[in-house]
Amino acid sequence: MRSIGAGVIGWGFMGKTHTHAMRSLPLFYPGIDFQVRPAHVCSRRLEKAREAAELAGFARYTDDYRQLLADDAVDVVSICTPNDQHEEMAVAAARAGKHLYIDKPLAVTAESALRIARAAQEAGVLTQIAYNNRYMPAVMRMKQLAEEGALGDVLGFSARYLHSGSIDPARPIGWKQQSQGGVLLDLGSHVLDLLTWIVGYPEKGLCAMHTLYERRPTRDGGEETNLGEDHALITLQMKNGALGTVEASKISTGAVDELTLEIRGTKGAVLYDAMNPNFLMYFDQAQAEVPLGGRRGFTRVETVGRYPAPGGTFVPAKNAIGWDRGHIHCYYSFLDCVAHGKKPCGDVWDGVRLQFLMQALAKSAQEERWVSRNEFDVVE
Repeated sequence: MRSIGAGVIGWGFMGKTHTHAMRSLPLFYPGIDFQVRPAHVCSRRLEKAREAAELAGFARYTDDYRQLLADDAVDVVSICTPNDQHEEMAVAAARAGKHLYIDKPLAVTAESALRIARAAQEAGVLTQIAYNNRYMPAVMRMKQLAEEGALGDVLGFSARYLHSGSIDPARPIGWKQQSQGGVLLDLGSHVLDLLTWIVGYPEKGLCAMHTLYERRPTRDGGEETNLGEDHALITLQMKNGALGTVEASKISTGAVDELTLEIRGTKGAVLYDAMNPNFLMYFDQAQAEVPLGGRRGFTRVETVGRYPAPGGTFVPAKNAIGWDRGHIHCYYSFLDCVAHGKKPCGDVWDGVRLQFLMQALAKSAQEERWVSRNEFDVVE
């Protein structure tokens, strides 16, 4: 059985999430022909790294990511640091021959993302972005229906990711509210990834952004005025002329973690709500309009935890699925590719394409104009 040593750089929320995913694999995927070892963990504070090693069973810990990359026991590296640190760490990891698992978004700018992708390509390492929402069964079924032609030609779509955590002006901010963050890169990257993964890239886009307050308090008692946007609203047009909207907001009163995706086509429609992740709503346009309705209408497909083998047995597929399950399957899919030399789904080049699109949409907001495909196509 192949043993894969994993290193985690960053011990915040996402570092813990990636570690939880790797430690869960033996339970959720019985009988797989590889195992993952928590080999090395890095945090900028040595005491936090030590705590992580003791808590999660990492063999070694450090406050210098370069020591982690020099460790021959590490085969794959999870990069779970703030966006503006991704390039330096990812390029160094690739040059050290480590396979890369990177939290989204890939970088702060398109140019930075491109440098990461080129370094990984030159090093010949496998890469994957932690697009965990792709790996929920309802979303996987949505993608499958689109590929089967069950939706037909796209007529319209709506994608939204809403939070409410940035409404309080007295709440101290973190890096995600500063210039390297912003809601487009944070929440917008998730919904734009899902949308483009399922229906393809648009021909043009128009974006408007809003920053709620001119200044916010920092955790050290200071004040920050160089803030990222709190709300982004986007209109996209596809090659066939179809129009749709994408919204990302951290100032949506009453919202908790609300990601929704609707796609409507000539043959069918699908609706997904991440707050009700056990079901996908599917409408079949071929069902006839008859007296009393017949079988026409939306069907609630019980995707629940019905992952393909070797998943789907623990927790039993009929039990309600949780938020972390998408992360677990995303990480499993990456390590399965590492173990068998396969190309991962959602690699750094997908991250580059998405980064170019988001950068063009930010430019649209700044210049108050539509941006076209030639402004966000990637030249490798």
